[in-house]
Parts: sequence; C-alpha cells; structure tokens
Amino acid sequence: MNKIFSRLIVLAICLLSGSMAKSDNLFKTLLGKTDSEVQEHMNNLWEHFFTPGDLSLYEADGQRSVYYETADGMAFIMDTGNNDVRTEGMSYGMMISVQLNHREQFDKLWNWSKKHMAYGADTPWDGYFCWQCDTNGKHIGQSNASDGELYFITALLLASERWNAPEYAEQANAILDKIMNKDGEKTGVYNLFNKENYLITFVPDRGGHYFTDPSYMLPAFLDKWAKSVKNNRAFWQKAAKAARQHLIDSAHPETGVYPDYSEYSGKPYRWPHAGYDTSIYMWDALRCPMNVGMDYYLCGKDKKRQEQVMRNWLTFVKKDGFKHSHFGWDGSNAHGDYNHGMMGANAVGAIALAKSSTAADRELAREYVQQLWDAAPPTGKYRYYEGLVFFLSQLHVSGNFSLKF
Repeated sequence: MNKIFSRLIVLAICLLSGSMAKSDNLFKTLLGKTDSEVQEHMNNLWEHFFTPGDLSLYEADGQRSVYYETADGMAFIMDTGNNDVRTEGMSYGMMISVQLNHREQFDKLWNWSKKHMAYGADTPWDGYFCWQCDTNGKHIGQSNASDGELYFITALLLASERWNAPEYAEQANAILDKIMNKDGEKTGVYNLFNKENYLITFVPDRGGHYFTDPSYMLPAFLDKWAKSVKNNRAFWQKAAKAARQHLIDSAHPETGVYPDYSEYSGKPYRWPHAGYDTSIYMWDALRCPMNVGMDYYLCGKDKKRQEQVMRNWLTFVKKDGFKHSHFGWDGSNAHGDYNHGMMGANAVGAIALAKSSTAADRELAREYVQQLWDAAPPTGKYRYYEGLVFFLSQLHVSGNFSLKF
C-alpha cells in the first residue's frame, strides 16, 4: 500500500509540474487509427523527406527529399525554393532525426553544420552559426538566425540523453556559454537572449537585437534548458516564462493572429529592412500555433490562456474556409493560399482543445487533425519550409515528440 501511495504522489507531482511527456497519439484517439497505421504513416514521411536526394534534380516536379548527402560523409537539408542551406532546416532535420532515433542522419547533419555554418573563434560571431550557406558550405548570410541556435542546442541535449552520449550536451553547453557572454556594445554582436527581458533576439546584431519574432518563442525548449544545461538555469526558467507570456501578448486578442515580427511588448513590428510587411501573419508566424500546442502538452503551465488563444485562431481560420495564408493582425486583408505548414502547425495548436469539456472544441480539434492525416506531403520546388513544419507537426500530433529520453 505504501508503494502504491508513493507512486501516486510522484504521478501527481509530475502532472502539476509539467512532465515533458509525449502527447497523446491524436491520430489514434481522435481519428481511430491503429498503431500500425500511424507507424506506417510516420515511416512514409521519413522516407518522403529523408531518402537521400539527387541534387541535380532538386527543383524538378515531383521531387520529395530535402536531405542530401555529400561525398565526405556529411549531409545537409536544402531550402529547395532558394537553392541554399539554412540553420532553420539543419536544426529541424536534427530534431526530426533525434525524435525518430536516426543517429546516422543526425550526425551527418550536425557535422556539416559545424564544419560549414559555425563561425570561427576569430570573429565576434564565435558560437553562432551562419544562417544561410550555399550547398558547398560557403557563407551567404552575414549573421545567425536565432531560432537555429534554439533548435540546435535542444536537439543536442536530447541526443545526449537518447544515445547516452555526453559529448552532445558538452557541445550544447559550449555553444550556449559563448553566445550568452557577448559584449554587443563593443563588437556589435549581442547575446542570443536579452538579459533584461529574457526574450530571444530576432538577430543579435545592431540591426536586430531590439525586437523579436513570436515564432522563436519556444518555452518548452527553455524549460528543458532550465533542467539540463550546465550554467544559468535560473535565467532559463525566467526565459521560459517570458516566452510563454509573449505567445499570449503577441496574439491578437480576438482573431488569435500572430505577426511575423514583434516588439518585446508583443506589439506587431514592421522591420524597415525586410522586403515585406513583417507586422502581419505571413511566413514565420505560421509556426506559432505549433509552439503553443507543444508547450501546452509538454509543460502545461498556461493552459487556460493557451486554450483561448488557440480557440480564437482555429475558429478564425475555419471561418476563413481554410483558404488563405496571409492576414493582417486583426484578420483583415486575407490573401495567399492555405498551405502544408499551416495545416501542420494548426493541428498541433489543436492539441490545446482536444480534451476540452466542450464538444465544439473537441470537434474543432478533430477537424484539424483529420486534415493533417489526409494531406499528402508536399513535393516540387517549394517543399522545404512548409514540408519540414508539416513533418515536425506530425511528430507532435502522433505522440512521437518528447523532450525527455
């Protein structure tokens, strides 16, 4: 009896504190799919995107893979729409690989990233990774993109656990120590996170450190850092809380629409150096529901508000008829076509409503999950960004994503 009581206490503590457990398999619980059907579905996605591709055919109609191996035993994820390699895609590829237990592909991607994307010790960017390279590894971009480091570090921490390989965590800690100890006023390269408000910078340079990007808000990752990294764990606890708050502050209070870029207050921000209006929902913002849904089931520290934001957003998109991909913050000026990335991220956001006491919420969640299950993965030239968000989302919805191994 004492053992049973003790186990119940432990379970209660885990539920209250946020256990970082996997999501339910919503394909099974909401759609009635069998374990074997879901496994086949996920295997097909891996084969679709990660069967080594033929680089000479990368933009041809019908091409599926975004994963390309090199003669020296490494590999890269290609942005097939722009003919380059980005930290976004490399870190997403590593995250997908560790979640599905593909160490060979993980190592090939990480080795390419270290060799070609990492800035040298002779630059103020030491510790960061160049956000954009050509397929030979030559730098194109002149800075990082801050979400890349978020995914790189988290993927390394998970790889260390999953494969009992402490060298991955050592590398993650070394990166973090470098990129959180910059003298921005002197060198023009700042810390990855603003130490006053605990929020991630859009880009930690003079042109981008004073605002942020709601889709870079990954409180579940930062909770993981607060439990796993070597130094400054108290800071990462505060950073997780700040990111969680920003996912509320930056969502429109009625439509649930997120902007691509935002001020630290959450107000939409139009960056004058971008080639489009970054104060509206265009490209980056489609990932925000994925971040909310992920935090909802992994951490569970802001459930009521996250439920309302997702209810607002998913209802808004349904009323729009699942037609458009770009919106003003208030929902006006709808244009562009609904896409695979939105389909995936919105299904993850629907996790927040899947167990609602309200039948309408549960049916709304089921509809988004059904859409995701029914959709064929993208092919052709523009399969990269939307396709990887689509794949990541399938991991969450199918119960194949964890931050604890």
